[in-house]
Amino acid sequence: MEKAGREIMYSVFRIQKALYRLVREDATRVGITEVQLIVLYTLFKKENIRLNDLAEKLNMSNSTVSGTIDRLVSAGLVMRETSREDRRAVTLRLTEKGREKLIEAFNHESVLVQRLRKIENEIEAADIEKLLSIHQTIKDILLGEE
Repeated sequence: MEKAGREIMYSVFRIQKALYRLVREDATRVGITEVQLIVLYTLFKKENIRLNDLAEKLNMSNSTVSGTIDRLVSAGLVMRETSREDRRAVTLRLTEKGREKLIEAFNHESVLVQRLRKIENEIEAADIEKLLSIHQTIKDILLGEE
């Protein structure tokens, strides 16, 4: 493996590890797992999503997401509903309690939110756009979608 490719790989791994550590801190503070917090956030951003679409969006297996959803439904944080477009399909959405849990997790105590704001304040918007574009290109190459 070439040095640049290896350095890119390790850089992404280190950033991912740092993000998950901060997500875990916020999740633990409010009494849920980091995967549950990520699911709640994703449902906040994209309501009425099907389980397989959620699993695909999170890059997780259907069984992992399904188990997480079962626990979130039991806790009263997520609801399953019959789709308006297709009566055979079930969609997922946050309950009011789920929204409150998410707000509690990402409140002023959230180190993740503080650090993300710092990134936005210290890195120029054009550089962030360029970084995101480079990440998309790398992802496309890795998935063979060039």
